[in-house]
Amino acid sequence: MDSTTYLQESARTASAQFHAELVDAAMLETTLRHAIATGEQVDAVKKTLFYGKALPANHPIQTAQGQDTQVQVQRLNPDVLHAALGLYTEATELLEACLATLQGQPFDTVNAFEECGDAEWYLAMLYRALGRTPEAAKAANIAKLRARYPEKFATAQAVQRDLDTERQILESHAKSD
Repeated sequence: MDSTTYLQESARTASAQFHAELVDAAMLETTLRHAIATGEQVDAVKKTLFYGKALPANHPIQTAQGQDTQVQVQRLNPDVLHAALGLYTEATELLEACLATLQGQPFDTVNAFEECGDAEWYLAMLYRALGRTPEAAKAANIAKLRARYPEKFATAQAVQRDLDTERQILESHAKSD
């Protein structure tokens, strides 16, 4: 799956709707601030788990680490967890750029592009951990979205999804890689 085709497919399913009248600026700003604060907490935990950096003393989530906790954490595939936490933190950085724009600054396209590269890096880590490829993920996603939106984006299909059909499509692609 080449990138040009994937970009074209993403445009085909993009919503032409933007209901700014339903979410005022204050609500959006508050939501972004909460998401960013949580993302900063996630980033601190990621840096502790994978880089050995101590959690800040003021980190809002402090727990006593018992043996049961260690056993539970060790059940996780470290590469999958690292990729998931990394994607979250890169999305947080993109939200920071959106918040700055909401507050009157120009949107920083250079930084946004850099976040794309960082997100791709974490996705590569996830693909490697899953033993899959970006091309397979793109092909599966296009097949799923073509089933959901046979012609183009439609609100009804976005809200009322046929999850069983979508799961069957994804499972068929999982077997073909």
